[in-house]
Amino acid sequence: MKTISDNNREMIGKTYQKVSHEIFTIFRQACIDVDTCEDLVQEVFLKIMGLDIIIEEQLKGLAVQIAYQKRIDYLRHRACINKVHEKLSWMTDRSYTNTEAEVNDILQVEMNVICNMSEKDSRIYEMTRFEEKTADEIVLETGLTKRAVESRIYRTRMMVRDSVRRAIGY
Repeated sequence: MKTISDNNREMIGKTYQKVSHEIFTIFRQACIDVDTCEDLVQEVFLKIMGLDIIIEEQLKGLAVQIAYQKRIDYLRHRACINKVHEKLSWMTDRSYTNTEAEVNDILQVEMNVICNMSEKDSRIYEMTRFEEKTADEIVLETGLTKRAVESRIYRTRMMVRDSVRRAIGY
């Protein structure tokens, strides 16, 4: 595992002090709550700390660019969650007598699929599904490439989706 040089650490620290409020504002402009904004600012600089080569003159621009990308990722993720909540509320508006049992059956199918996945696949699926982590957060935690994480997310979601469809007869 590579360690960040003292020079890079100092350079990133100075940049953090200079632009962290500006980065925070990028997230607040999207009406993201304060605590999440602070977390996202930290993620921006954690991502920078993972870089091998850092050019001081480009550091602020890099931080701003990463912040905008993180904001887009966050908003997409929230939009997806909101869609799911809308669908669930639409489904609960209909009168079902066995809704709770059906939901439990679907959850059981999902858990069975997760149990049959490889350890890495199941962990990545759980991080996205239950911990609501983004691909970038999973990359930082697992050390896999972003492409590998995205591929595993796609594949595991398809596995679960197909199994649930078969189980409920779609």
